[in-house]
Order: sequence, then C-alpha cells, then structure tokens
Amino acid sequence: MTANTRRKGSVAALCLAAALLLLTGCSDFVDRDQQRVGSGSEATLEPGHLVGQTFVAHHGGLAGVEVWLEPRERGGGEIQFHLRAEPQAKDDLGATTLSLSQVTEPGFYRFSFSPLRDSHGRYFYAFLEMTGEGQAGVGAGPGNVYLNGALYRDHEPLDAQAAFRLVYDPWWMVWDLGWAGVKGIGLLAAAGLLYVVPGWALLAWLWPGRPLSWAEKLGIAAGLSLAVYPLLFLWTDLVGLHLGTLYAWLPVLGGLAALIWRYRDCRPRAGADKRRPWESLRQWARSEALWPDLALVMVLGLVFGVRLLVVRTLDAPMWGDSYHHTMIAQLLVDNGGLFDSWEPYAELQSFTYHFGFHAAMAALHWLTGMETVKVVLWGAQVINGLAVLALYPLALRVGGDRWTGVVAVLVAGLLSPMPMYYVNWGRYTQLAGQVILPAAVLLSWSALEASRRDWRLIGLGWLAVGGLALTHYRVLIFYVVFVLAWMLLALRRGTWRRILARVTWVGAGAGVLFLPWFAHIFTGKILRIFGHRLTTAPSQVSSFIQQYNAIGDLAFYMSPVWWLFLVVAVAVGLWRRRRGVLLMSLWWFLLLISANPNWLQLPGSGAISNYALFIAVYILAGVLIGGLLGWVMSRLRPWRWSGVLAALLVVGVGLGGARVRMGDMRVAQHAMVTRPDMRAMTWIRENVAEDARLLINSFFAYG
Repeated sequence: MTANTRRKGSVAALCLAAALLLLTGCSDFVDRDQQRVGSGSEATLEPGHLVGQTFVAHHGGLAGVEVWLEPRERGGGEIQFHLRAEPQAKDDLGATTLSLSQVTEPGFYRFSFSPLRDSHGRYFYAFLEMTGEGQAGVGAGPGNVYLNGALYRDHEPLDAQAAFRLVYDPWWMVWDLGWAGVKGIGLLAAAGLLYVVPGWALLAWLWPGRPLSWAEKLGIAAGLSLAVYPLLFLWTDLVGLHLGTLYAWLPVLGGLAALIWRYRDCRPRAGADKRRPWESLRQWARSEALWPDLALVMVLGLVFGVRLLVVRTLDAPMWGDSYHHTMIAQLLVDNGGLFDSWEPYAELQSFTYHFGFHAAMAALHWLTGMETVKVVLWGAQVINGLAVLALYPLALRVGGDRWTGVVAVLVAGLLSPMPMYYVNWGRYTQLAGQVILPAAVLLSWSALEASRRDWRLIGLGWLAVGGLALTHYRVLIFYVVFVLAWMLLALRRGTWRRILARVTWVGAGAGVLFLPWFAHIFTGKILRIFGHRLTTAPSQVSSFIQQYNAIGDLAFYMSPVWWLFLVVAVAVGLWRRRRGVLLMSLWWFLLLISANPNWLQLPGSGAISNYALFIAVYILAGVLIGGLLGWVMSRLRPWRWSGVLAALLVVGVGLGGARVRMGDMRVAQHAMVTRPDMRAMTWIRENVAEDARLLINSFFAYG
C-alpha cells in the first residue's frame, strides 16, 4: 500500500468518525426523571381541567418534556403544552401542541420547544390543557418518587408525581457542562490555595529526607494544610483572638510568601541559561515518571470531576450529619472563631465536638464568599477527592513505585464505592480526618525509623497528629493503633526503652498541641460516653450496640472482586517480605480487633464501630492493591510500550469506574432539603413572624 493510499484511507476514516459523532450529537439527550406509572395515581386531562408538574432541570439546554399519556375518549381535541417559571407565573417560556389523535397507545409523548440554554438548576412548571373534545390519561406515581416537584391539577398541587422525562439539546448541554468545568477548576484553585499551599510551604522548609515527587508533596501537603486550620482556631482562641477572615488569608499568604522565599534562587537571572527549565522538562519526558504522572493527572481529573458533577443539582448537602456540620461551620463564621453558645440555632452552651472539617469550610467561605450551605456542599466534595489523593505518598512508601500510587488513587477514587458514598451521609468529619491520617502515618513512620532524631520531621508529625486530634477523635484512634502496630514490629530490631523513647518524642508535641482541647472536652459528655463503652463487659452490651456494631454486607463497602484482590495483595506482599505490607496488614488487623473486642471477651464494643472502620477500608485496599499491581507493572517495565499501555489501561478503567461512581449518590433516600423546601422557606421568611415555631415531620435516624 502506497503512502498516498494510506493517507487517503486515514482521511476517510477521520471523516467517517466525524460523521458518526455529528449524527450522535444531533440526537437529543433524554433524562430519566420520573418514569414510574402506578395504577390509581393517573390524572385525567379533559376540557376545563389542567394537569401540570413542577420540576428542576438537571442540565442546560432544556428543549422538551416527554409526558406519559394514555388514550381515553377519542375526539378532535388538541393538547396544549405550556412551560412557565412557576405555577403562579403568567408568561410562557415555551409552548406547543399535540393532536389528541396522535395518542394511540400508552407511552411517552414529546412536547418540544426552543432550547433554554440556562435551564440548569432552574425550577419550572409545565402543564397540559385540553382544547376541543376528548380525554387522555396522564400517568403518575406516588408523591415520594420524585423530590423536586409535584403533580398539579388545575394549578393546585397533589401528593403525586407525573411520569415525565426531560429532553435537552446536546450542544447547549455540553456547553453547560463545559462552563461547569470552568467553575469547578475555579473552585479547585481556591481549595488549592487553602488546602495545599500551607502544607506545601511546610514541606518545602521542613522536609529533611529524600526529594519528594510533586504528587507525593501534593498528598502530604493536603493533610498538613487541613491540620493547620483547627490548630490555628484553637490556639488563637486560647489567647482571646477571633481572627475571622484572617483564618483563611494568613495560612494562604504566609504559605505563598514562604514558597516564594524558599524558591527565590529558582528565578531566571540575567545571563543565566534560559534553557534550563525546558531541559528539566525534557528530562522528565524521557524518564520513567512520564507515563505514571500523566496517568495520575488524568485519574485525578476524573476523581474530582465526578465528585463535583454529582452534586450540581443539590440545593444542600444530604442527611442529618450535613445539617449539623453546616450549623457548626456557620457558627464558626458568625463568631469569627470558636464558640460556646449554639444560639440562635440551639439552646446549648458548650462545644466539645471535633471541628477540623468545619474550620476548613469556614476558611473556604471567607476566601470565596460562598454561603455556608454551598461551601459545605462543594467543599466536602473537594475533601472527598483529597482523601483519595492523600493515599499516593503512603502507597509509594509501601510499594516504592509510582504506579503503586497511581493504582491506589484509581482503586480508592473510582473503583471503590468508598469514600465517594460519603456524600449520601454527610460523614465529612471522618473524611477530613482521613485526609490527614495518611500524612500523619507517613510522617510519624519516617520519624520513627530515621537514623537520627530530626526535629524538623518530628515537628511536621506533631502538626499532622495535633490537627488530626482536633478533626476526628475516632480517626485519631486509627493513628494510635498504627503506632502500636509499628512498635510490635520494631521489637524485633530494638529494645523497649529505645522504641518508647522514639514514640514519646513523636507523640509528645502533638499531645501538647491537643492538650487544651482535651481538657475542654471534660466539660461535655463525649469522654464519659467513650469511657462507658470502654469499660462495658461483652455480656452487658445492649442489643442496640450489638446491631449498630455489626459488620454487615462486605460487598456494600467494596466489590467482592476487590476484596479478593486485597487478599491476594496481602499474600503476595508477605511472600515478597515487604515490611510495609506487613505493617499495614497488622495495623488493620489490630483495628479490626479494636472494633470487635468481644471476640477476645474484652470490654470496649462500640468505641470503634465496624461501620467507621469498614467505610475506611479503601485506605488499606488502595495502598495494598496499588502495591500489588504496581509490582506487576514494574515487572513489565523492560517492554518498550509498557508505560503507554499501562497509562491507557489505567485511564480506560478509570473512565469506566467514573461512570459507576456517578450512580453512588442516592438522592431519593438521603436528601433532606429539596427545591420545594427552599421555596417553602422563602415563603416562610416573607410571610411568617420571626418568633413563630413550626412543627415539622421527623424520623429516628436509627429506626
């Protein structure tokens, strides 16, 4: 085959691919909003009586509504469709007609109109009107099958939902998603200033060991940065300072200044070789780091992208925990720092809860100006992504290969339901603790095994552990159990006195940083509850605690395939005599025993719940499975195209995982604030006295 023929064939293939894309792109996108049709719930559309539905559009470019219609009485009438901003509005945003004669069988019938490019997140009211003779049935389901609207009869709401699907113009939909991506990048940039820059500056000045890769620095910096804010809140409060907005700006500006000064010698000077930066870039492009680094960037893009995308249509974070976290964050904002009084939200006069997550959210509010509800909604998703990124340096320490870190991020971020599933519960304080935990473990591990006492490394460990203690008490116990596991392994190579001396130095400074808050906790009931659980004998544990502490279905926490991979990873790691694998395995074995002391007839059931442990199992799975697959990839490294193929495989698997993770959010089961609630609250503010008390529906969280 000649070069010209090959060139023509390539052009033809490209044209065919472009044509297929155009044909695909020209078809409208139909969302599955509410498709349930129940017997007895349908409404009759007839002359003189209207049938409507309120809804929220999930995308830009709303171009039509498909409604389930059933033929009733034949006639020459027409069905007129109207789209308005709300039931009280008088102006149509879109209108069209459908002849009743076209409704020949039950099914969805489309009413199209000019695309509304700014429809994303907007509230709409669509209604049908019969003119002329005839009737049609409008399919409907129960009132609880759709949360963002209701079925209407003659402009009055009913406890039911019409069966409908929304149609979007693909081009405006893509435009809307692109604009959402731009705003997401802006959010990540602001979050990077808060949650990366302070920790990166600390590493730049204090890290004494081998040079770290950019990804290692990123993961450790995230943990250190989140640890800084609660420590800053606590120690300024001790001297009577409430800094407000400065809590956000001081770490950011201080971190930027420290980085600029630290790297001041990297600035190009007169007469210097300006090709040096490009030469460094070329060296990286020719190194073995190229493909794992590129794969990591792509995977991180998917990890953060899918987390931000799923919450675009939420009005508030979900479930009861989110309500309390938002309230605490708002109180931090209102008081410009720590507080004792919960008023005006509750008649309480003590605050002993861990507050690291809330301090980080208050800082994001002060930096961006977003309202606190939105800050918790979006900021928590950033924290979710950082919890995945934080595994990279720990995985590298265990596996010793960049691919180990890439696979760890892939498994935890896109292939495991945890921690993505946390969005349903609002379990964000534990999540924030699990951003700091890998950094605290890695820094302490490095300090404990250093050949000599290095105060810079120990100081970094103090900051991480002190911040962790203020962010989540239970995750702090995870860290303590890690230190215990390290001590048990270290006994083979040292004496008790030497080991205790090292552990004491590592823990002493963190204890001092946390001590004022630990003393403050005694004013509340947390320590009494914890102490009661620690001292309760197995035979006296209540049936509720036994049920609450049950492990449950392992497949809920992670797919059986990945459980199998985890077992294989442990076995292969021990067979290869990898000390890091042994330490990680022993750590989580001791955690499992700590969550189930009754197995050894010991007291303490419920102090660490199996639930809290198993929703964090992505940490162990990511690190060890990453180590296993990273080792396999290293065995293939001599092959010329192994890096390219590995990167393509990782990104391809990541795309598939991202699609699955999109379905992890369970809005119908966990959303407590929807668009009708927001509209009702607006009406209450405008029409009800401020001192009025409202009776609302409620339910018990644990049945």
